Amino acid sequence: MDIQRRADDEAWDKRVDGRISNINQAVEKGLRGKALAALHGLPMPAEDELAYEVDGSSDVDDPETLRSKVFRRLIQIEDAISQNRHLPEDTKRKWIAILQKCYPGEASSVVLLHDLTRDMNCWQEIDSESELSLLQTAIAAVATTIEIYQRRFRTG
Repeated sequence: MDIQRRADDEAWDKRVDGRISNINQAVEKGLRGKALAALHGLPMPAEDELAYEVDGSSDVDDPETLRSKVFRRLIQIEDAISQNRHLPEDTKRKWIAILQKCYPGEASSVVLLHDLTRDMNCWQEIDSESELSLLQTAIAAVATTIEIYQRRFRTG
């Protein structure tokens, strides 16, 4: 009886967590930049530069710190895409929608980020000095950070 109740409780928790996640994602779709950071309780100082490399402390950070890094970097990448004057609006919206589906604990996030970098490659010939090339490097770094988060803190 106790085992069944625990299984029912776990199933209930999973359904509730799924609903909360869906609601959070719906709310986040309408937010950008500092407003999205504020929703996650992340400070976004003006001098906070986009990270193009994996932070060396990511392997020892606690879950909340590492999660904050991921969200902060995703927001920075989203802002950089939205401010790019050379990209068509539909491309910006598509890429931003992909970024908004990425979460540290979601296994699909790394695949989405790799797909995004491939889409960037297909969209335009990229040289090592271009803004899109730098964004691809930043996206690869955040994908690696998500992999670190999932390897260290995934429960299930």
